[in-house]
Amino acid sequence: MKKKILCLFFAVICLQGYSQIPSTLEIPGERTTTPAIEFSHFPSRMHAFIWRNWTTVPAARLAEVLSTTEGNVQKVAFSMGLNKQKKINPVWSSAQGYITVLRHNWHLLPYDQLLVLLGLSREELAWRLIEDDFLFVKLGQLKPYCTPLYFQEPSQHMRQQATDISKWLRELDGSIVPEVKRFSFAKDIASENKRRSLENNKLELRLVFSYFAEFGDPLKDPEVSSYPDFLLKKLSEKGINAIWVHTVLRTLVPPSGIFPGMDDYADRISNLNKLVKRADKYGIKVYLYVNEPRAMPEDFFNTQEKKDLIGVKGGQGGNLFSLCTSNKMVLDWMRSSFEKVFSSVPGLGGVFTITASENLTSCASHRKQAECERCKGVSYDKIIADVNKAIHEGVKKGNPAANVLIYDWAWDDNYAERIIRQLPKDAWLMSVSEWSLPIERGGIKSKVGEYSISSVGPGPRALQYWKWAKEAGLKIVAKIQVNTTWELGSVPVIPAMDLIAEHARNLSNESINGIMFSWSVGGYPSKNMSLFQEVFNNPNKMDLLQFTVQNYDKESAPYIRNAWKYFSSGFAEYPYHISTLYTGPQHMGTANLLYIHPTRYKSTMVGIPYDDLDSWQSIYPTDTWIHQMEKVAAGFDLGYRELEKAFKAAGKKKRPTIQKEMDRAKVINLHFSSIILQAKFIRERNNYLNATDKDVRLNSLKIMEECAIQEKINVKKLLPLALHDPTIGYESSNQYFYIPQDLKEKYINLNHTLMWLRNERQLP
Repeated sequence: MKKKILCLFFAVICLQGYSQIPSTLEIPGERTTTPAIEFSHFPSRMHAFIWRNWTTVPAARLAEVLSTTEGNVQKVAFSMGLNKQKKINPVWSSAQGYITVLRHNWHLLPYDQLLVLLGLSREELAWRLIEDDFLFVKLGQLKPYCTPLYFQEPSQHMRQQATDISKWLRELDGSIVPEVKRFSFAKDIASENKRRSLENNKLELRLVFSYFAEFGDPLKDPEVSSYPDFLLKKLSEKGINAIWVHTVLRTLVPPSGIFPGMDDYADRISNLNKLVKRADKYGIKVYLYVNEPRAMPEDFFNTQEKKDLIGVKGGQGGNLFSLCTSNKMVLDWMRSSFEKVFSSVPGLGGVFTITASENLTSCASHRKQAECERCKGVSYDKIIADVNKAIHEGVKKGNPAANVLIYDWAWDDNYAERIIRQLPKDAWLMSVSEWSLPIERGGIKSKVGEYSISSVGPGPRALQYWKWAKEAGLKIVAKIQVNTTWELGSVPVIPAMDLIAEHARNLSNESINGIMFSWSVGGYPSKNMSLFQEVFNNPNKMDLLQFTVQNYDKESAPYIRNAWKYFSSGFAEYPYHISTLYTGPQHMGTANLLYIHPTRYKSTMVGIPYDDLDSWQSIYPTDTWIHQMEKVAAGFDLGYRELEKAFKAAGKKKRPTIQKEMDRAKVINLHFSSIILQAKFIRERNNYLNATDKDVRLNSLKIMEECAIQEKINVKKLLPLALHDPTIGYESSNQYFYIPQDLKEKYINLNHTLMWLRNERQLP
């Protein structure tokens, strides 16, 4: 089952760089005929379009999309109670902000109009949908069908509905506070306390991803703004000595004979050198995440020589082909390419590899080697090992001091030992610490198959792999999440400190050489990072009360310690399963809409949850899933009350820090409270639609109404917190899951839902 799930979520492959995509190439999902969702809480699709983009796209651009005047756009906006548009933050149209805009319009515009809205070419959007960390998968692997959208003068009925929206919007006036600019993380991050100086840190490697990096092609940016100096400085203060960036090998090398490359590769190499030099000032090394060799479209293989490189067909849409690594030339190209990169960037720290998941790479990467004439007679372990050895050889030839971390994500367990025995002796093996850990939540037994904070590692898989690695003479790295995970990815930190400390103590006994602290989610420079290292290095001396005193004061410390206990015990009840992590509504939280009619859309990978309760609850019965989430919410409510006591007891200097942590604990509580209400609403909606008994139907409507009323309260509570804190709703690879405008839309959606419910209760 786990393998099937992994294949579902990670069987995505990569298209080529812009220069290698033919101008006639279809954008992924362009021929889809599945109808888009109609958002009936707006008077029209046009109204929805203007509303959703009012705070992220200039009115002139909206007018261009609608083929109308800016005045007409403003007239519609004002009719819904929207204020005069302020200057739009240019980040929304950059590689670091466009995903939120794209998600807002996924069900509203066809591709041609999306290109105008985003200011992108077809080639650029095609690239981003594939390369920007599973973006097309996160959007559901289909583009909902939308007819072109043009301005139409609103009808009388539409104008009346817009007036209702304006009235409902005014109800939120009491929840409106001055908004802190989205993406303005510098001040927030700078406010984090420095960690105590750690002498003789036992962890040779402390690796993390940027909290707000561009994922797809970060080295194209001349400033490499994914890692500004203030972030590097703060990460260094938190004990971090290595950072990583996503790369695609062909973008870092020139075309070479029959092999791909990019004409502008030198620009990326130059920018990489800049980053390496800047990071070095803070004692930080730069690592490249590599998933190679990337598959190519069929058009690439347009000569007989290139046809000799073809491996298996697959990936997204099933129309790309692997570069077969059983052809010696492919491995030779990889070696020489990595040698070029590492000799051109002398201070580069190293790489970590993923070779059996993510994008289609070798013929064995998605276990299709039997379909390849060359590979069908080669063992799985040899193919995986050979790819890693080729990367290692190239890196070491370019820079003998660089490290090669070989990540065993999604390896076939039956071949793992054989792969490990074939790896170079100076390589490092990296394993997810908590993988395969047996757990039981709400009486349902399962195993961890993704990153987790609620489940404390190490698990049996990592322990076994590390044992083999140490026997083979390799260094070992534990991949963990110390700040947050896909258990709740839209907050910077989950303060489950007892669980973090327990994990650190457990790993301190395993001769770990390094820690990778985050995937794309979880790179915030937090106290969690400091705590983990403090405990790891002093497992028998460091306790959490002592840590609280060091970071707060004696008066507030006991209450903060109690809060952490409640947060940890509550979060340990999380109904963990990979399907919940990837498809659940926890990232959108209160911002996720209620749907009075089933959408029939499947929830997408950490993308759009829709109303797909079956996927959210995964292996858990509905009531069990809800009950476990209630335990999580209760833990954060109880912890919040302890932080209130801490705030009252603390000195003036510590109160701002405690207030920020109170606010974030409340946000977490509201997220879980909201998804409980959403699950109950969907459960009762489905009961209502399927029931024939009048009393049963009326009871379901009553419960749905209660859920909607409580959600209105949640919106009013969450909105000021989100306005005040730009980290709320944000995660680097997804950018903003939601913004304040989405919470305001949810309030409109709830009022519209309540009108429908009250009408439906007039049953014959």
